[in-house]
Amino acid sequence: MTDAPVGRAALIGTDVAAGRPFVDALWRAYDRYRGVLDIAEFGDVVLTLLYLRDRPVWRAVVEDGRDLEWALIEDVSADLDGSTLMRPLLDPLRKIDRGDQLTSLIDLVSSWHPDGGVPMSYVFNAFIDVVRSAAGRRSGEFHTPGAITELVAALVDPTPNDRILDPFCRAGEFPAAIADRLAVQGLAVDGLSVDLADYSMRSSALAFLGLRLRKIEPRVLPSSAETLPTGIPGRLYDVVATNPPFNYSGWDFEGRSGGRWRYGAPPAHNANFAWLQYVVASLDRGGRAVVVMPHGAGLSANPQEQSIRAAMLDDGVVSTVIALPGQMFATTDIPVTLWLLRPSGGDRPGDVLFVDATGRGTVRHRGRRTLDRPDINAIVDVCRLWREGRPQSVDGFAVTVPVSEIRAGGYRLNPREYVRPVDPHSDPHTRAGQVAELTQRLDQLAEQADLADQVIQEYLKELSL
Repeated sequence: MTDAPVGRAALIGTDVAAGRPFVDALWRAYDRYRGVLDIAEFGDVVLTLLYLRDRPVWRAVVEDGRDLEWALIEDVSADLDGSTLMRPLLDPLRKIDRGDQLTSLIDLVSSWHPDGGVPMSYVFNAFIDVVRSAAGRRSGEFHTPGAITELVAALVDPTPNDRILDPFCRAGEFPAAIADRLAVQGLAVDGLSVDLADYSMRSSALAFLGLRLRKIEPRVLPSSAETLPTGIPGRLYDVVATNPPFNYSGWDFEGRSGGRWRYGAPPAHNANFAWLQYVVASLDRGGRAVVVMPHGAGLSANPQEQSIRAAMLDDGVVSTVIALPGQMFATTDIPVTLWLLRPSGGDRPGDVLFVDATGRGTVRHRGRRTLDRPDINAIVDVCRLWREGRPQSVDGFAVTVPVSEIRAGGYRLNPREYVRPVDPHSDPHTRAGQVAELTQRLDQLAEQADLADQVIQEYLKELSL
């Protein structure tokens, strides 16, 4: 069996090394279940056990031999309809019984002692990282790397009473990272209001459990497949952070989008600008949002997307665009950017901050890149200074660009086109030609990657993966 890497801790400041032996031991236990459970199903069983480990029903599982399905429904149903919410996690539990295999797994989870200050919530998220890394594209899910969730949590600068929305929550990585950031700062998290949604009820169920481990009671909204075409929920939020599916086609499956879009109707073949408008419309006054977008969204030549992008820029709802390093995701190589958004209305600065972080980070396991703490701090600091009204210009890294200049360039939101190179001695004409050539090539590669990813998503849907 190929070892799966332990994911980066979402909990800043935790001695993550103390939890790694336990997570590795949990993963090695999969050998006993081959042929009975696939990787994702085994992950669901272990995650259920980790969640139940510190719940009152755990005693009934260990001492009275009660089955896991009963324990999970019993625990969740104290507040909600557990049989409905937890339904996606019940099938794997029904495939195994209280034989020696499951008993040894229960004993392993029972043996966990949080040495080094590592809470169960970290183990829960770290094991999600392990399972998804091992499953790769076979899982059909695109997990948000811990470095990105940590960066986004810092960028939104949460407060203890924020109302938070993640309309495509995956396993709840963004709300979890926000809660962990507050906890490290010594601030209470029980005042957070968290709403979740996803196309997959399994993802919503895992996100629900992970947040409950953090003493947060999230509300699970109807599937975002329903709310995206028909309009936003009837509630506004202080923080929206999300990583929606890239370039999703066929999203408006019943043609229900007419008249619901402030900046224009998005094309049916691509939901990127449906998500961006959905997020902006979900923000309350003074709210802030970060959305993970494919690189191509900022330079798409599609007439509908160009028009929407222009309208968003002219209305001042796009504050910052950050280009991240490539190869950060285990399941896709599409270059990604972070769009920092704000609600419409009020006075707006006539400029946008561009950050080019593509050269940052360190290559780790299997050639994947991650952002280290100095990289994250550098990005957060330059964004904070800009929000405080101090225009930024850091060669090779960041620059503040007037909207008039962006408008003259066709409303393209590509940080590499605006951030000056580090070498001040380069001939400007030669450098301009190189930049233009590289930009054109990057655009071509981004479009090819977008197309390839759409094809792969279609194959995954056909294969029900």
